[in-house]
Amino acid sequence: LFDEGSPVLAALISVLADLGLLRIFVLELDDTIVAVSINFEQHGTMMAFVTTYDPEYERASPGMVLMMDYIQWSFDRGLATVDFLCGGEDFKRRFATQSVTLSSMMGARGLRGHLAALADQASHRSKSWRTRRQPNAEAPDE
Repeated sequence: LFDEGSPVLAALISVLADLGLLRIFVLELDDTIVAVSINFEQHGTMMAFVTTYDPEYERASPGMVLMMDYIQWSFDRGLATVDFLCGGEDFKRRFATQSVTLSSMMGARGLRGHLAALADQASHRSKSWRTRRQPNAEAPDE
């Protein structure tokens, strides 16, 4: 999606713009673009898709400045939610008021696919079982 020269991001932006959903926020300093955020708005929610900034200005946290700007912009226009979408970035834990766990669905078309699905399911169950079996690290020693 973000590989240099990949047409996917440009195509996505074009579709979002055609649908009237695209919201681009730009942070400038002395006519120099310092940060850009590509977001989209739908059903009363601002969805923060991708933000990037010039590393030369990293100490000033331009991505954070721009994020606070589009959050304020969203609420000023009556949007009920700003969704940071998926990903485990630290800023999401600092700013979010709630978190939603996403689920995955998988289907198999052939024998190899069914075997891969069974192996994946066994792996998840094994991890879950090991997690439940570990003693609580905060429990006092007796």
